Amino acid sequence: MADISSSKAANGMAWTLIERISVQVCQFAISIVLARLLLPSDFGVVGMLAIFMAVAQSLLDGGFNRALIQKKDRTNVDYSTVFYFNLAISLVLYAILFFAAPYIASFYRIPILTEVARLVSLTIIINAFSLVQTTKLTVDLNFKLQSLASVVSVVLSGVLGIVMAYRGWGVWALVAQSLSSAVVRVLILCVFSRWKPLLVFSIESFKKLFSFGSKLLVGDLIHTIYTNLYTLVIGRSFNSSAVGYYNRANGYAMLPYSIFGQVVNKVMFPILSEKQEDNEAILQTYKKLLRVPAFIYIPMMFALAALAKPLVCILIGEKWLDCVPLLQVLSIGYVLAPLSTINLNLLYVKGRSDISLKLDLIKKPVGIVILFASLPFGLWWMCFGKAIYEVFAFILNCIYTKRILNYGFWEQIKDILPILISSLVMFLLLCGLSSFMESYWLQLGVGFVAGTLSYMLIAKLFKEPALEEIVGICQSKIHRKDA
Repeated sequence: MADISSSKAANGMAWTLIERISVQVCQFAISIVLARLLLPSDFGVVGMLAIFMAVAQSLLDGGFNRALIQKKDRTNVDYSTVFYFNLAISLVLYAILFFAAPYIASFYRIPILTEVARLVSLTIIINAFSLVQTTKLTVDLNFKLQSLASVVSVVLSGVLGIVMAYRGWGVWALVAQSLSSAVVRVLILCVFSRWKPLLVFSIESFKKLFSFGSKLLVGDLIHTIYTNLYTLVIGRSFNSSAVGYYNRANGYAMLPYSIFGQVVNKVMFPILSEKQEDNEAILQTYKKLLRVPAFIYIPMMFALAALAKPLVCILIGEKWLDCVPLLQVLSIGYVLAPLSTINLNLLYVKGRSDISLKLDLIKKPVGIVILFASLPFGLWWMCFGKAIYEVFAFILNCIYTKRILNYGFWEQIKDILPILISSLVMFLLLCGLSSFMESYWLQLGVGFVAGTLSYMLIAKLFKEPALEEIVGICQSKIHRKDA
């Protein structure tokens, strides 16, 4: 049974990694083209809706989908109940946003936001049709279909967005991209998942799932509002271009996490939920699943900070140069973000969504105080404050992981300390080398080679287990081909 579980975990990790890398690479390439065709203010207009869309998406989920994953004896009645709940809530949320659109436009003093908000909000209803299918596929560790749906939807919608941007549609190219992506993904999942809801809504099932999911819902809402409060405050206090710079920097800083952090989280939750009664098994599986992604993710963040300027200038042009210092500080600030999220997932696995809510009620007010305290000093200090908050959040999350699983802050830092040291040395080396070169292409090329070699050398000196594991996997693949 252990071998089967490990095999499923490895397969799920592989397909999720394929999905995240494929999706993020495609999105990254598409965003580069769009950033060259459109203005920062175009991205800023859509970015101003982020907080409203994110809050609506959190309410749409309601924590029920994670409650389904955590529940061991889930049935088709449970799935159907959540499906109809999602659909009903989506209609209510769209109606609210439709009538609130003029007030949102008035708040930001941008009239075009009325029409933009009403169109973009349609994605809420569209997404409601695929949430349960996605959850069921996750429970079954079927990440292959999810990967296909994500990649196809990103590519097709990206092509549409680029064509419209090239033809001068401006912000409407981004609106069309968002809507078409949601439609394509839903169609693929609904057609190929072969799951159909029963004509039943169980009050009993709803109550059981709500008891766990409601705490996640409140926590998600608090986290979502805090995270997207930055775009709201920046849009109101500065302008749409400032929102564009911040969103571009934040998006690039979150890119490695979107690939590796979410891979671990997405696969880890259903796997660990099956072992929720065995603390030792949970910790051993957690460490095993985290080792290789952390070995790759952490140095990527340091390298992104060191090479931010040549990357931005080469990829999207010097008109985006103002986002470079924001990208640098956010990249360093997000180094521990996956660990922070995984600590919460460990609490979810143990059914302690109440502790997660308690943590959010402590962390987010502190984060909001940091946000408004840094606001008078400008965008960079706001991003610096956000980086400080990420470290604070990780430390606080570890306190409860220590109490429940005896795996706290110092234990976790000790496990990744060689990776952190290796990454920091690489970062300092790249910063030093870049200062001697004027060419952006030279900075990027030399930085990539020097960074990779120095990091691998230091990891070898530390005898980092993740490096040995990666080498072992590569050798086994080579021997298998030779055989």
